[in-house]
Amino acid sequence: MLCGNVIGIAGSSLSFVLLFTGILTDFWLVNFGVGLTHEGLWQICSKDFCAKIEGIRYIEATRALLIISMSFLIFAMLSSCLSFKNFSIGKITCALIAALMEFLAVLFLITGMSVYTGETAYRVNNNSYNYQWSFYLCWTATLTTLTAGISHVLAHKVSPQPGYESV
Repeated sequence: MLCGNVIGIAGSSLSFVLLFTGILTDFWLVNFGVGLTHEGLWQICSKDFCAKIEGIRYIEATRALLIISMSFLIFAMLSSCLSFKNFSIGKITCALIAALMEFLAVLFLITGMSVYTGETAYRVNNNSYNYQWSFYLCWTATLTTLTAGISHVLAHKVSPQPGYESV
């Protein structure tokens, strides 16, 4: 049980750092063409200046979905910390709640990343744009969050269940 909780909290924490860094940085797309530019979810920059990105619906949707995902990750980390104290309500352990929060985070994260990928794939395939490290950090956060959720489910399965035998 302890091993699953440790892997779970480590995975959740790593996912949060990766997602937070990916959301705040502006190296999602880089244009290596004539005018070297790079853009993220908040601004687009060239050599001389940066401009705020406003009014682009898929960017706003991606922002919202990734921020909701981060919120679920915060609750998952809190639940994971409580799971070290074997806190439970009936058969529902904090490890199970953490796993649920992590799976919800993955759902919103995959949806947000798919929206962004679907809307920008044409620019990547037909122009000199490439996805860069901020974009890949968020996809990596998806995998680490999923791993954390699976480890919390396993920790829940091996946790002591309340009942007549546990007197």
